[in-house]
Amino acid sequence: MNWTEVSKTKDLEAVRIAVAELDLNERDERGRTPLMLFLTNRMPLQAIELLIRQGADLEVEDRLGDTALKKAVKFKQKEAIVKLLEAGVKLDSPQGILATAWNAARGSKEIADMLLETKGSVRLSLTPEEDDVLDDILYDESQESVCDKIRCLNSPVLLHAVVNGYNWDDGPGPMFCAFHNSALQEITMLDMYELLDGDYWLEQDDPALDGTTESQRWKELAAALKERLEQIHPI
Repeated sequence: MNWTEVSKTKDLEAVRIAVAELDLNERDERGRTPLMLFLTNRMPLQAIELLIRQGADLEVEDRLGDTALKKAVKFKQKEAIVKLLEAGVKLDSPQGILATAWNAARGSKEIADMLLETKGSVRLSLTPEEDDVLDDILYDESQESVCDKIRCLNSPVLLHAVVNGYNWDDGPGPMFCAFHNSALQEITMLDMYELLDGDYWLEQDDPALDGTTESQRWKELAAALKERLEQIHPI
């Protein structure tokens, strides 16, 4: 008997025997613990609970850098996520918000919003009222009006949604307004930098730009974002 075999059985009695006979925190060739294997192979929730109750290590990482919580997120095991949260699994990462399970969960708003106690996270699901505000901004054809509306936002949630829903072909003006909004969160700045393709703009020498004000403004925004992000996490 080994944990790989047990994790494919769906047999609770086999799990009980394994817990009594095998190392609960044994690592396989990929660095995965029995708990990770159970989550990966979608073992019954009772089996996952049993490992947690018996003291399975919740924080160890495998060779991919995944923890048990990240495995539960990856395989959309919402009930297992609840059990891990109840057991006190850590949500924050010393590497920052991008290394958290919340960030890994962003493809599923429902799951990400289960992890909102993560430092630096932002609620992704919007209320109907917030959806209306978002649509009012994103579908406004007047850039001046869009800028005014973004300046008036005091919600990190809505500001994050605007940045991620914005048509970046519409120009840098509204995103400068977002950048200067005091509700802007680090994760939203990180998204802005990626959506902007900040590295590309910072690599452009001024003579290489097309000479338009817009190109210069994109580079200016990229530089401003990078500077502020480095202030948050100095290199």
